[in-house]
This record gives sequence, structure tokens and C-alpha cells, in this order.
Amino acid sequence: MEVDQVLARWRAQEEAVRSRLGAPGVAGDVVGRSSMEVFEAIFAGELPPPPIGDTLDFIPIHMAPGEAVLQGRPLHRHYNPLGTVHGGWFATLLDSAVGARSTPRCLGAKDSPRWN
Repeated sequence: MEVDQVLARWRAQEEAVRSRLGAPGVAGDVVGRSSMEVFEAIFAGELPPPPIGDTLDFIPIHMAPGEAVLQGRPLHRHYNPLGTVHGGWFATLLDSAVGARSTPRCLGAKDSPRWN
């Protein structure tokens, strides 16, 4: 697959997801929902996507058990003084993906992770 085809596919996926997402915000009613239920509600526009995605221009594209795909484009405002993308942009994207992928349950769910 050529680079242009890959970029076109990514842009189409992003456009499709953005058309379903609501305005960014903090989800209030997540207690007792599984992580997948939360992500499904975000993708359905029932819960808001996290505001950090709006701040750093990235969105969730796909979530499945053990899998998180986020996509974004760093803008000029995300550059450091050297003219490259600030490492914090990449670190936040990684943090969001790892957090989404590894959080099995939201607070209050019957099978929340236990740390022994």
C-alpha cells in the first residue's frame, strides 16, 4: 500500500470517528461501566471524549480489549523551540493509549483491578 493510500485511509477513519464524537468534556456517569462500555459510549456520542485530545489534537480511533488506537496530528503549537514536535505530545499520546488499553474497569465496577 502506498503512503498516499495509507494517509487517505487514516484521514477517512478520523473523519468518520469525529462525525460521531460529541464535544470534549469530563464524563460524569462512568461508575460501574466497563472500560469498553465507556469507549463505546464515547464513540456513540453519549459520553464526551477526553478534553486532552482536543488540546493536543488527537482522538481515539479504535478500542478493543487489550488494544487502543489513537490518531493525531501535531500542530505548530505543539513544537518546541528547536522546531520539532515537543516530546510531551508523544508522551501524552502514549500515556493515553496505554491507559486506555490497560484499564480493565472504571471505578466502582465489580471486577476493578486489585493491587496486592
